[in-house]
Amino acid sequence: MRLAVYNIEWFDKLFEKDNSLKTDTESRQRLTAIAEVIATLKPDILGVVEAPNHMNNGSKKTTACLQNFSSQFNLNLSRSLIGFPSPGQQEIAVMFNPQVCQLSHNPDGSGKKNPPFNESFEFDTDDDRIKEVYKFYRPPLELDVNEVATGKVFKLIIAHTKSKGIFSAVDMLHWQRENERNRRKLFAECNWIRRRVDSLLENNYSVVVMGDINDGPGMDQYEFQFGRSAVEIIMGDIFQPDRLLQSHVGRPKWKAGGWVPSSTRFKDRFTETNINVLIDHILVSHDLAVQVDSHRVWNPYQLDEARAIRSALKKASDHYPVTIDLL
Repeated sequence: MRLAVYNIEWFDKLFEKDNSLKTDTESRQRLTAIAEVIATLKPDILGVVEAPNHMNNGSKKTTACLQNFSSQFNLNLSRSLIGFPSPGQQEIAVMFNPQVCQLSHNPDGSGKKNPPFNESFEFDTDDDRIKEVYKFYRPPLELDVNEVATGKVFKLIIAHTKSKGIFSAVDMLHWQRENERNRRKLFAECNWIRRRVDSLLENNYSVVVMGDINDGPGMDQYEFQFGRSAVEIIMGDIFQPDRLLQSHVGRPKWKAGGWVPSSTRFKDRFTETNINVLIDHILVSHDLAVQVDSHRVWNPYQLDEARAIRSALKKASDHYPVTIDLL
């Protein structure tokens, strides 16, 4: 079973209000590029970050958009699901091949320490012994996955956590404050996800967490201040190795241009240079068997297999997809 996660930049802009695909030249080119990428990846499950909008009044539905897209381009991912809709724009969704697996939205959580993802979470992020209240802008999507051929079952969480991007600060003082505020919210969200993972592991579930975590080991100087990255919070405590979620891509290495592997890039505010970063992840509990060397970050400038679709990848999104194969 191949899992994939893909942040498809403003996917919503490619659909009409009636869930149909736009037909202007620019939209068709992007839609075709996205379909080419997905067809090349051949995933059985695709987590979609920045999925089309879902309107509570029923005028537009994420699942209808995705299923229309799949049908138009003859993809095997004929079914789709969302969880708790975002209060604003963009959703977290999943597309899947029903002949390979069956998925269902099955949200978990109860109480203040481990609430459902559409509620609020109390967590002390600044060590002042006063808990702050946090809410997800896009609640993570919690799924039960059942493989048709084997009956194997595991839990899948797809997330899009707080971005560290700063777009309004005009001086260093406000930039510093906003940066730290964003980092603390990101840490709170990842601690919330980790508590859910702990609860599932305690109940003997296998777990996969994937998505755009907006962080990775070595991504910025705040790791030195706080001691770890946000993705390492989700991965777990090294003193409980049997409960760690594993990243089979390994720790990225710093090379010319930034990190390798990398799933996207951003422009440094001060140097005005583009930096490669790995912020899209698939994390797997140790009891799930993974095909050796199957983890791929489909960056066409770093992965030989991706070079054939470099044009489609560049046109499709500002992120590159990530895949892994479960045995």
